[in-house]
Amino acid sequence: MTDSPASPTLWLFVVAVVVLGAGLGMRDPWPPDEPRFALIAEDMAESGNWLIPRVGGVLYPDKPPLFFWAVGGFYALTGSIAVAFLLPSLLAGLGILWLVYDLARRLWNAEAAAWTGAALLATVQFPLQMKSGQIDGLLCFWTTLGLYGLARHLLLGPDWRWLALGGAACGAGVITKGVGFLPFLILLPWLYARVRGWPVSRSRRGNARWLLAPAAFLLVIGLWLVPMLLVTTGSADPDLAQYRDNILLKQTVTRYADAWGHIKPPWYLLTNAVPWLWLPLTALLPWLVPAWVRDLKRRDPATLLLGAWVLLVLLFFSLSAGKRSVYILPALPALALLAGRHLPELLARPGPRRMLYGVALLLAALVLAAGAYTLIEPQALRHWLANPGQARPLSWTVVGMGVLAAVLTLWFRPRRAAIGYAAAMATLWLGASFLVYPRMDATRSGRGIIEAAAAALEPGQTLGFAGWKAQFLLQWDRPAVHFGYRRGEDAAESRDAAAWLSQAGHRRLLLPRGMLKPCFDPSRVVLLGLAHRQYWVLAQPSSVLPACAAPPGTATGNVVRYQPAATAPRF
Repeated sequence: MTDSPASPTLWLFVVAVVVLGAGLGMRDPWPPDEPRFALIAEDMAESGNWLIPRVGGVLYPDKPPLFFWAVGGFYALTGSIAVAFLLPSLLAGLGILWLVYDLARRLWNAEAAAWTGAALLATVQFPLQMKSGQIDGLLCFWTTLGLYGLARHLLLGPDWRWLALGGAACGAGVITKGVGFLPFLILLPWLYARVRGWPVSRSRRGNARWLLAPAAFLLVIGLWLVPMLLVTTGSADPDLAQYRDNILLKQTVTRYADAWGHIKPPWYLLTNAVPWLWLPLTALLPWLVPAWVRDLKRRDPATLLLGAWVLLVLLFFSLSAGKRSVYILPALPALALLAGRHLPELLARPGPRRMLYGVALLLAALVLAAGAYTLIEPQALRHWLANPGQARPLSWTVVGMGVLAAVLTLWFRPRRAAIGYAAAMATLWLGASFLVYPRMDATRSGRGIIEAAAAALEPGQTLGFAGWKAQFLLQWDRPAVHFGYRRGEDAAESRDAAAWLSQAGHRRLLLPRGMLKPCFDPSRVVLLGLAHRQYWVLAQPSSVLPACAAPPGTATGNVVRYQPAATAPRF
């Protein structure tokens, strides 16, 4: 680093913009979550119905709407869903980086701030999430802003304005994803520190201004909750009442206390998520933990509050039976704050440098091995590529990325392991963004199947979707029909689809081959291709077996007529 504090800061944010922004607009939304969220946001922007999310015309109670508002707003501004679905995470990532940088600067110094930002950007999970179109990147921004505001008050204050802003950020987090309240957990170690006489911010007991945080929290939630309750409670539509009850209870309290999906053992996050997602920080724990112990012995309040908060977040998610590795993301910025201040001291020692050097070589070797394996076994890529002819070029690209990352690491040697690690990771992220993802896009986005279906249709024919994926509706640009969203009843959905298809000669049906039974003759369908680990076929009325056919004019249940939000080119 140079003597100028502006130099490392400038380079930090330049690298962040390049790495996090690489590939923006070069791929479509990918499953499992991105196409569904993009489809909801696009429909919001085009229909003007911003309050109640719908996916394919069906009410969607799984998540509150703030993330969809963000994507929909960017779609309205840019006209491109391929750009809009990634912008919230990109901007959230840059915002988080600034927040941890600024808090570290205020708590310690400019050098610690630069290292904190670098530690966050270098951790595997941070660019992984901030380059995706999932909700969790925006949630992490709100939880980090909430933590920043509370820390400004509890560690550097009293500062009542930041306390209120921290509460408001937690409220925004809740209407992004229900766990946005997590920053409030920092009050527990703060109370302990205050009782034990640690040097934390103090204020007169009974000060009513403590209510600013919960008041701001409830006010922000109310901006969404009150209109939603007025619309759903005042409606005679039972589906709206079910939506209200689902999003307020089932998707929050029930989902946490009695989870029905992603069931994992209590130790899953600590053994299957933290070790690799938080590399290289987890590899440096043998040196970081003793440094944190020394901080606590010196009664450093930032180490106590931030460290305890990270552990409380991990404990909170570990206590629920349902777990996904992405859940730990909100704790990562605080871990970077704890680690960043000690990195200059640690990386001046040979042991941590060798460890970081080894991690960089390991990641490069894993990428190289993945490319070499697919060269030997090209069938391993058949689920990822619509065109088998692209398999070998893609494999060689991955091999080249691994080789270049390894060469850069070796070039800088253990003595400059931090630079070597940064160069290797930048190579891998940029290579994936510009060279790998675009080649996989036709299959991952569903575009290949939709293009094949569109080519097979004649003018005037109507397409129906059974067992459909959100990416198919996102890619489709004409009116369509489907038979419910995530019904989980393949046989019943197959019968509904067959009854609809059999009633008119101009109808065609897209469905996975696994849903042909019990209503379709496999010899009378057209195979369109492989996507999302399933073969997809196009069925015509003559393929419907007599037992499932319905006379013209017969009422068919569970038929949803869907009008795509936009008919102009999307990408």
